[in-house]
Amino acid sequence: MHSGVPMNTRGYRLALSLMFAASVGGCAQLKPLPTLAPPTQATPEQAAERERESLPPKAVQARSADSPRQPCLVTFDDEGALGQMYGQARSTLALKSSRGSNGQLQICDSTKHNNCWTYRQHCSRSDVNLDTIGSAHYHLSMETGIECYTLPDPGDGLGRGFGRLVEWKCTDVDWVKTPRVLTSHDQSQWVKIWASTTDTHAPMYFDMDSIHVLPDTSIQLWFRKRDGTWWYWPELQADATWTFRDHVREVSEVRIRGARAGRTRSYVIGSVTIRD
Repeated sequence: MHSGVPMNTRGYRLALSLMFAASVGGCAQLKPLPTLAPPTQATPEQAAERERESLPPKAVQARSADSPRQPCLVTFDDEGALGQMYGQARSTLALKSSRGSNGQLQICDSTKHNNCWTYRQHCSRSDVNLDTIGSAHYHLSMETGIECYTLPDPGDGLGRGFGRLVEWKCTDVDWVKTPRVLTSHDQSQWVKIWASTTDTHAPMYFDMDSIHVLPDTSIQLWFRKRDGTWWYWPELQADATWTFRDHVREVSEVRIRGARAGRTRSYVIGSVTIRD
């Protein structure tokens, strides 16, 4: 477990962001920007760099041509998804998880587990996965008011977590029912979004409709088309819901990170919408 100090700092910054969003009508009511320029195709050198960072799967499952696409909103607080994460991300750490032979949740060990996940939300016909590239984890930051880290271990062997400060006492919260947002460590951290079959977890093609970027750090967004080409937007401003239904279609993966990689400030994602 990490110290609670840096995570509390992140929590306070997130609280300020959420309060600002509320002052202009609430996160859920943020309006999309009116225009979005077409994405730029990556150069061969840029594409090679993306694939060195994380090799694409050798095979991706195609979708039926006559099957209607079903939308799925991923908000990072799905109870089923949080319940399948190690420790329910109770300390905000979204650790890559798996299950041992006894069925209990464990931190993924690639030498022992052949099915690992970070945040995996079930949709109508697929699972949507959000994994980090290179880093051990990202954060699923909790709602404003979750501010203390002194709860005792509840006895399940997965450690203690954040609670709500009430009259100077840290009180229990239900971690799988606590609203979350995805928070990176810094702008350099890549997060990969992909879809998989629910039975074998094989990767499959999907469409991405939108992403909701919370204040106050912009992101860049890359995606890999079915023909193997990479495309990207170098900057999608914060405090907006960006829609790109006509562009991000039949892709094997989407990647995001801060628009100005290398800076320490985190980017925060409120939701993504995909079609499987």
